[in-house]
Amino acid sequence: MPKTTYYDLLGIAPEADLDAISAAYLRRVREVAAGQADDAELKLRAKLLKQAFDVLSDAERRAAYDAGLNGQSNLTFRAEAPLQVEVALGSSRRNPVRILLTVIATLMIVGLVLQVGVMFNAYQRVNDTGAVDAAAPVAEKAYLQDVYQTYGIRAASREEAELLIADLKRKESADREASERQRQVEEQERAQRRFEEESRRLGAQVTAANQWAEEEARRAREDAERRKEEQERRQREAEQMKREAEIARFRSRPMSGDE
Repeated sequence: MPKTTYYDLLGIAPEADLDAISAAYLRRVREVAAGQADDAELKLRAKLLKQAFDVLSDAERRAAYDAGLNGQSNLTFRAEAPLQVEVALGSSRRNPVRILLTVIATLMIVGLVLQVGVMFNAYQRVNDTGAVDAAAPVAEKAYLQDVYQTYGIRAASREEAELLIADLKRKESADREASERQRQVEEQERAQRRFEEESRRLGAQVTAANQWAEEEARRAREDAERRKEEQERRQREAEQMKREAEIARFRSRPMSGDE
């Protein structure tokens, strides 16, 4: 399985220049910060990216790192060689002395390879540690510049920047909560005003309807009174005319002799 290199972590080619390395580092840091990983994984990824940037941004340490990558490829080839030697010797004549010499030679080769591997790994660890310590200011400067461009915060150190960013996010969260509460209060006030206006409008409509009904009832009563009075007047006039007609008819009858 191929080993992941610092170039793979930053997503750049081995021949990338310093500008490409810096741009890739800032891009990867933003991607990691915007991801959904937990704190432990986020810190681990950020640490690996920082180590990759620290090594690849320094020309001398980058050359040593590239040489180390080539050395690991050679060690892999050497580790496979004793097996080939052993197979070749094993296919020869089964002489006890030859077998003993083969075993001794194989052990010596394996021991030499292991010793070289241990020495190389120790050198690589020392080299990586020195590269991290030497290039830390460069990475921190790039991080602080990225923080300034993203949040507009000028900090003297990574720790201060992280504290300021956390405080800024808390303030933004508090402002959002306050704005949401204010919006809810204003919405409630608008709803209350709409309710009061609607209540007044309905009250005015009910009052107007009651007044109209009372006025109509009053007119109906007055009309009924007038019709009743008119009917009574006509009835009296009819009775009067009837009596007068009877009187006139009585007067117009001829007087008899006996009278």
